[in-house]
Order: sequence, then structure tokens, then C-alpha cells
Amino acid sequence: MRPHAIVVGAGLAGSSAAERLVARGWLVDLIDRAAAPGEGASGNLLGVMRPLPSLDDNRLSRLTHAAFAFALQHLARLTAQNLPVRWEPSGVLHLARDDAHLATQQRVVELRQPAADALRFVDREEASHLAGWPVALGGWWFPRAGWVDPASLCRANVARCGAAIRLHFGCQVAQIGQHGGLWSVCDAAGCVLAEAPVLVLANAVDARRFPVTAHLPLRSARGQVSHLAAGAGSPPQVVVCRLGYVTPAVDGVRCAGATFAVDDGEAGLRAADHAENLARLDFILPGYSKVLRPAGVGGRVGFRPLAPDRLPMIGPIAASAAIDRAGPALPLTRLPRVPGLFLINGFGARGIVWSALAGELLASLICGEPPPLADDLVQAVDPGRFVLPGRSRRSQRHAARLPDASTAD
Repeated sequence: MRPHAIVVGAGLAGSSAAERLVARGWLVDLIDRAAAPGEGASGNLLGVMRPLPSLDDNRLSRLTHAAFAFALQHLARLTAQNLPVRWEPSGVLHLARDDAHLATQQRVVELRQPAADALRFVDREEASHLAGWPVALGGWWFPRAGWVDPASLCRANVARCGAAIRLHFGCQVAQIGQHGGLWSVCDAAGCVLAEAPVLVLANAVDARRFPVTAHLPLRSARGQVSHLAAGAGSPPQVVVCRLGYVTPAVDGVRCAGATFAVDDGEAGLRAADHAENLARLDFILPGYSKVLRPAGVGGRVGFRPLAPDRLPMIGPIAASAAIDRAGPALPLTRLPRVPGLFLINGFGARGIVWSALAGELLASLICGEPPPLADDLVQAVDPGRFVLPGRSRRSQRHAARLPDASTAD
């Protein structure tokens, strides 16, 4: 019998998980409350895709580096198959915040010695040439990085599944339950939307609404992006980041942003947030806001799920109620798990770069295959990490000092 899974959520996380399962011969029921893929947090016009180097080659850097390489391969496959993904490896220029950061960026390149087509350190003169605008400092140049239309990536993932995916759009999941080895997903009226042995929750912070997942420390981060009218060929023609980002003009619109406000549920555009984005834009490209077209500023608000440690949550969900808090500490590999229940979530502002590899990791865990990452990274993104003794207190401390993530994709 063909293996069968339900995936709740058709954004970058859910569409990537569905595509990777279908690639392994699975049948997938994909459910989303929106009318089409990528209409939630994955619905921004453009997003940034790039790696994230560091001096100590920490877990975030290693994960993002591996994910970036996998994402490039995935986008190339989708493009070769004429699937509807829009992206361009325009290059990403990550300018230093200040002189100390500039020295760190230069040291990272000297220490890591990356290939020139992956990362170069550029001085102020070369950075200004790349940006097409005078800048304050040099920084990192990622020649193979660029921008992606995230909703188009979601649509392409779904299209690649063909007849092996059954789509349920405009359906709000209200209840989940397991009976006789099958997971049932029901709407508010109690009608069963789908049943399968495996259930994957990729529905952002809504994943916390069910009793079995209420322990997950998912939080929502409001991000407002400003849309600026721009002529074709106007600078910059690459993505430029510096405590924020600005994209090339695509279809006459340039994106600049983004604000980042945790637990802020206001859906409407705010003039103060546009002002913040324009101030950030002038920090990236000094004086740039003075030459913008006077056609007004549009924008979009999205709500991105994130974990306290800023790493994604990918893997089987821990059976929190079955853990003896007074007993001996258990390693992650021995935590009791809810049979057949998995999570791919908490991407924050890095969904574009993480999603393809996250889908591959999740599918490998579901199928019992060797994972595509080192064991320490698999454990670093395991959702069960938040029920380990003492972890909840550390998570609260992390949550109290969440840094700004406006430069992330």
C-alpha cells in the first residue's frame, strides 16, 4: 500500500515537506485555510536567500550553509522542469554595520577561505560599485545568493507533486485526533478533512492550538515590508543588506524592510513601520529615500513563526505528558514521541533558505532514512529539545532577549 501523510499548512514549510514525501512515493493530503499555496507568512513579494557565515562556525551558520546549498539545487531542479518558481541569483551584498563588524567579516573570510564564487570580502569602493550607490562600508559579497518569490516556490513545490497530492484549500483545521493508528483532521463542524497514519504540522503558530502540541514554544513575529515603486534597471540591481535589506526592482516594485515585532498581532499596515523601513534603507544606501518616486509606499504584513533559540523545529513531536519531570534526564534520542506526529515549523525570517533542506530532513526522519545533516544539527532542530529538563527556563531567557531579525530572508 502506498504510504500516506497529511500535511497541514501550504507555505514554504508544508509545501517543501509534501514535495519531499511525494518524491519518495508518498500520497499527501495538503490542507490550508487559504485559497492557494503561500498566502500566509510565505506570501511576501520577494525574500532574500543567502548563507550566514560566522567566526565560530556555529550551528546556525552550519545549518544555513547546508540549507543554502540544498536550496540552490532545488531551485535549479524546479527551473529545469519549467515549474512556476521565480528567483534570481542576483548576488547579495551584506554591508558591515560598523568598523568592528567590518573587521569581523574580513576575519571570517580569511579564516574560512571560501570559494570566490561563494563569498568574498569587498572594500567600500567595490561594495559601492556592486550596489550602484555610494555606501558607508564594505562587507560580504555572495555572488550566488539572491532573491526568491516565496509564494511561487510554494506553488512550484505543489505542482511538482502532480497527482500524488490532494489539495484542500479554504479548510480550517479545528481538531486533530488519533484512532486505530490513523490521524484524523477535522474542521470546526467535526467533518473529517483527511485521515492518514502520518500527520505533519506546518501551520505556523496554529500548531500550538491542539492539546498534544500546546507545549511548543512557538511565537509569532510581525514583519512589515515596504513596497517602493522603481524603474527597471535602477540601482540596486543586487540585494543589499545592512540591519535590513533592499531588493532589486521586480515588476516595477522594490522591497525594503523589514520590521520585526514579536507577539504583535496587528494585521494592518502602519505608517510608523514604513518610516522605520525607510530609515533603515538610508542606513543601507545613504540618501536613497530622497530619490524615491513620490507614488506612495505600499507594503505587506506577514506573521512568521519562530522558536526562542531561532532555530527551526523539524522532526517528531515529543509526548510531553508522558515525560517524568522528576525522573532522570533523558537524551533527545530517548524522549517518548507521539506516534506518527511530526512538525516542520519555526522558520522565523529564514524560510526561503531553510525550507527545502527542512523538507528533506523531515522526509528522511519519517521514512527512517539517514538524515542529510550531522547528528548534532538534527538534534539542534528537534522539537523535543524544548521539553528537556531545564530547557524551558533557558528558552524563556532567550525569548526575553530576542534580537532583531530584519536582515534575515
